[in-house]
Amino acid sequence: MKSPPLSPYGVFTGQLFQYSTNPSLIAFESSPRPAQVGRKTAPQSTGNMCILLGGLSDGPIPTPYTKLLEEKCHSMGWSLVQPILSSSYLGFGHGSLSRDTDEIVRLMEYLVCHHSAERFALVGHSTGCQNSVHLLKYGRRDLINRVKAVALQAPVSDRESIALSPGNHAANILHAKSLLSKNEGDEMMPRSAFWAPITASRYLSLFDVDGDDDFFSSDLTGDELHARLGHVGDIGRETGLHLLVAYSKNDEYVPEYVNKDDLLRQLVSAMNGLDHGRDGNIDFDGHRGVARGIMLENSNHNLSTNDNDKEQFIEAFGELLILERLLDS
Repeated sequence: MKSPPLSPYGVFTGQLFQYSTNPSLIAFESSPRPAQVGRKTAPQSTGNMCILLGGLSDGPIPTPYTKLLEEKCHSMGWSLVQPILSSSYLGFGHGSLSRDTDEIVRLMEYLVCHHSAERFALVGHSTGCQNSVHLLKYGRRDLINRVKAVALQAPVSDRESIALSPGNHAANILHAKSLLSKNEGDEMMPRSAFWAPITASRYLSLFDVDGDDDFFSSDLTGDELHARLGHVGDIGRETGLHLLVAYSKNDEYVPEYVNKDDLLRQLVSAMNGLDHGRDGNIDFDGHRGVARGIMLENSNHNLSTNDNDKEQFIEAFGELLILERLLDS
């Protein structure tokens, strides 16, 4: 019998647990391990927990850099936690960012109470970036104060990306708005509207102008971006949080008309509360800002096409953890 390929994104060892009374809400934690004593090893509780949040239709092991991320976390004394949310896999079609935030808060609370978590880092991929930004604004404040590092990898606009696929998107928006006006936002859109089952409310959230998920569109003004992202800088200046925005030059979900370099600068500037004409890595006082950006020159949306870009992103995230450790010492 021909052997199937080994898990392409890596093999992980750790603890699987429910973090809620809802039995479908589970998470997997892989922890640094101490030196082997005799024949026994045991997970080492460090108090440092990095939560990886994937994009639409993702679950655990959402990206090809997941194993590299785990290795980096472990080398610096951090556990990697990979949750399943109600919005994981095809659940996103009837979900919302608010529901995701509520469940991530439950996960963090569980980790504090039962896994001795003291600090958190977040790594968001694709829609996991919206989750991360939304959580920082609407999550429980005592838990958000524990978040010391955030990386947004591929923070792209779902509204702009839908235009790259065939279909009458304008008509779908009108249909979804019609359902919403009749208090039928939980009704499903036609099968032709999207590749996955999706409600009218979620469709508008993802694909309408000023939808709840509309954080990263290139046509948003500076004021509009700041209204959506400015809280990142406010929180960072208060708590010591630092954030990395990683954009891919060859992201297949970004239209060709988007100037990715300009958009990256605008996103970072909005988070830092800066004018667009200034360096998005520097704050008003001339010091390094809360947010900084990197452009991954050779890779695609999930960094599956270039190993060097995977490593560059993971190293940049590791620098955030080093910075957090220096600030905490």
